[in-house]
Amino acid sequence: MSKNLISIKNLDVKYITNKKPVHAVKDVSFDIKKGEIFGLVGESGCGKSTVVQSIIRTLNPPAIITNGYIKYNNKDILSLSVSEVRKLRWSQISIVMQSALNALNPVLTIKEQIIDVFITHKGMSKFEAVEKSKELLELVDIDRDRLESYAHELSGGMRQRVVLAIALALTPPLIIMDEPTTALDVIIEREILLKILELRKSLDFTILFITHDLNLLLEFADKIGVMKKGELVEVDITKKIKLGGEKEYTKKLISSLPSASGKRGIEFFPEPNLPSKTGIPMLEMKNINKEYLIGGFFKKKTLHAVKDFSLRIFKGEIIGLVGESGSGKSTIAQLITRLETQTSGSILLNGTDLKRNRSKNVSLGYRKKVQMIFQDPFGSLNNIHNVYHHLSRPILRHNIVPKIKLEKYIYKLLESVELSPGKLFAKKFPHEMSGGERQRVAIARALSVKPDLVIADEPTSMLDVSIRMDILRILAKLRNEHNVAILFITHDLASARYLADRIIVLQNGKKIEQGIAEDLIQSPKELYTKQLIAAASPGWLENAILEQ
Repeated sequence: MSKNLISIKNLDVKYITNKKPVHAVKDVSFDIKKGEIFGLVGESGCGKSTVVQSIIRTLNPPAIITNGYIKYNNKDILSLSVSEVRKLRWSQISIVMQSALNALNPVLTIKEQIIDVFITHKGMSKFEAVEKSKELLELVDIDRDRLESYAHELSGGMRQRVVLAIALALTPPLIIMDEPTTALDVIIEREILLKILELRKSLDFTILFITHDLNLLLEFADKIGVMKKGELVEVDITKKIKLGGEKEYTKKLISSLPSASGKRGIEFFPEPNLPSKTGIPMLEMKNINKEYLIGGFFKKKTLHAVKDFSLRIFKGEIIGLVGESGSGKSTIAQLITRLETQTSGSILLNGTDLKRNRSKNVSLGYRKKVQMIFQDPFGSLNNIHNVYHHLSRPILRHNIVPKIKLEKYIYKLLESVELSPGKLFAKKFPHEMSGGERQRVAIARALSVKPDLVIADEPTSMLDVSIRMDILRILAKLRNEHNVAILFITHDLASARYLADRIIVLQNGKKIEQGIAEDLIQSPKELYTKQLIAAASPGWLENAILEQ
């Protein structure tokens, strides 16, 4: 039997604030054996990343570890000196971060960033480090010529491979992967995971894989720990977790798993109805192009973010816009919300061309009609204001109800997104709520001004699967109750399938396929769409291994 490579026992982490300590991690214990893939799953804010920071000793005030120990190879990490911890990082424990674009230095070439590891930790000459870097890139299936590239010149998948290469540089026994595929579409995610498993087999390292996506972990993890609100709810082998686990929270996660194949409706999520598409579209985009000039002062080139894109949304309709990170989805959202201006083409709201009328009153009226729900429920709400303040501002700005009726309106609004009692939640501050509760507040804020269109930009990507399905169900319910149109932007085809009436597939800024959701899933025409569906279906990893 393999011995434990890392053991965590009764770990407690608190954030000391002016009011009262926030218990971020409560009495967490688990072991990871040598050669094992251990998955830690939970929604944003549940304490996963705090556990990781505790392991690699990067917690900063006001966070403090108040109890427990973390042992690596039977040595207590928490008792090591700063110099000992520095030696441990990268040589013994390395990390692959969530956002490769943020993890890589934008002003240094890939070569400069990789050779720094070899020179600093191995004392290699520059020539030796460059040669080793070339080998390392080829190990993760990147051409050695890419050493001279900058991070922004690589695709999302290639950047993630570079970060993986840097983590593997010193062949550490333990690699922590903190949401390494979150921003990638399912095809690139599949490629990255297959490469990780291939390298793990040949290099024999152990993995701690952090994610909010239980569906993903069920494909490849040996053991899974489920976290909720700082506590470890359950730890077991993947086979038992897949069968439903022992705890109610785990059972709820399993029963909520969405799929891009099989039956579409689930017990609490009925089949959506297609709205009537007669008359003038509520919003129409005609032949939209968006270009950016990038590069230095003397050498510039044009980046085509959106290419000849057209879209029609009718009142009460939900459209899913699906594509990988960098495909142009968020640019389209920024164009619709008028945060960006198109290079060419026209955007019409109820038949009126927006570009031709830019008066302040028209702009204010437009912002009332078109609202946004952002991806990050932790970043979209200001922590110094309570929920009542967040909701009251847009309501008063747009004169939705008289001041005398404001309180009652806000309470009712909160209860419509299942935050009951509304009076209690109105008094809460963002830090007092879970990620799912914060996202409900964001939905309530968007609906507070009675918009015609809500743009939901990856609203569930940072939430665990049970909360994700709750949010999708709330969006569907609100569409039915308020007849509001929703543009649902996502890289998760399974979620789009459950919520959307129609799906548009975007690749490299261009629409490559569209259709009624179920028709597109059952009979895709384009290769990219077929690959998305295959990669999002249960059992994809087993099938991929068999193909190899």
